[in-house]
Amino acid sequence: GSSREDEPLLADKELQAVNMLVDLFERRATVSFYEGEPLQALSTLAYSDTYHLQLSAATAFSEISEMDTRPVTREALEPILYLLQSAHIDVQHGASAALGNLAVNVENKLLIVRMGGLEPLIRQMLSPNIDAQINSVGCITNLATAEENKMRIAKSGALLPLTRLARSRDLRVQRNAAGALLNMTHSAEHRQQLIGAGAVPVLVELLGEDDPELQYYATTALSNIAVDDSGRQLLWDTQPGLIDALVRFVDASTIKVQCQAILTLRNLASDDQYQLQIVAHGGLDSLLPLLQS
Repeated sequence: GSSREDEPLLADKELQAVNMLVDLFERRATVSFYEGEPLQALSTLAYSDTYHLQLSAATAFSEISEMDTRPVTREALEPILYLLQSAHIDVQHGASAALGNLAVNVENKLLIVRMGGLEPLIRQMLSPNIDAQINSVGCITNLATAEENKMRIAKSGALLPLTRLARSRDLRVQRNAAGALLNMTHSAEHRQQLIGAGAVPVLVELLGEDDPELQYYATTALSNIAVDDSGRQLLWDTQPGLIDALVRFVDASTIKVQCQAILTLRNLASDDQYQLQIVAHGGLDSLLPLLQS
């Protein structure tokens, strides 16, 4: 009958898919799961009404994509994007992890965004769940390295939550969000949109963190913002403590942070007002020993 009690009894098609996948997973090193019967079996589970089958599909996609990040088709991305919209947070996790893995490939980056992947990822960024934030922001960080995607990300409403998550108490979320903000500072147009989203004070705040990765993302992003006249003026008007923070990094033990801090000072020194401030705050005293080293 069709009463609710029968629900755990899987449809024949679903049972066949489960059995087939168990078999395929045993020899997964030689199987391509992104096409043909393996993809059909995974799709059957993804589109199932049964929660644990959806979870199995999401978990499988996340594990497969850790090993295999080849360019995939729309047919392979469709079930993953469908799982990303699940009501169950652990199903969403598996799906966003899979997308993040696949998004290391350039063609996949573009296809994920073209197929509407940004909206559900932004919804996950807004989740209070830390794992959801880590996966979704990590995925957007990967997507933001493709030029074509940057404009879509800037227009998608992602910059505000990214800016907020760069202040997260969880270091992994913070690093992913700061990395995404950095990826958005490579063109003048996107720098203006970041400024509009309130990213500048947050990036300056990150200079005060102990983590060298965060220091690196923040100094590099600020050095890009300091390329523009308008960016330098905004920093001058709103960030009085900036030069002190940067001069401290001239002696940083992490060489890449030291280099980016010096580059930021160089970009700021395009303006007379900053040249005077850098000297007044001991910038020259810090830089001279480096010239002699």
